[in-house]
Amino acid sequence: MAKFMLVKFSLMVEITDAGALRGAALEKFDSDDSTYGYPDSADWHASEECQQERRQVATQDRDALDQFVDPAKACGLLDGVPGVKTRMTVGSAVGELEGTTQREARDALGKREGMPWLADLPESAD
Repeated sequence: MAKFMLVKFSLMVEITDAGALRGAALEKFDSDDSTYGYPDSADWHASEECQQERRQVATQDRDALDQFVDPAKACGLLDGVPGVKTRMTVGSAVGELEGTTQREARDALGKREGMPWLADLPESAD
């Protein structure tokens, strides 16, 4: 009898250069040939819906970073674990945290995820 478990990976990232992130995300967005289920890539990229999404990638860090978050790669972390077989990718989410310092962001994450002790962790060397 199989047993299924949900494995959730969370990372906190610092946006050090929003312009570089957004520029790279726009390049990836423009070159993406999956076209979100649309049969003709040219029609999709010319559509108002695509242009709205492109504006979001160009102006919002969350939308830009979402271009690079790949749930399938996260599943690859379990490759080679004895007795474990990844069955499906559930999805991914990128959300903004309050605060401008690492401690403030950890505090916000701890409150959101129900782990208030995160704010008490020591600062990293970088």
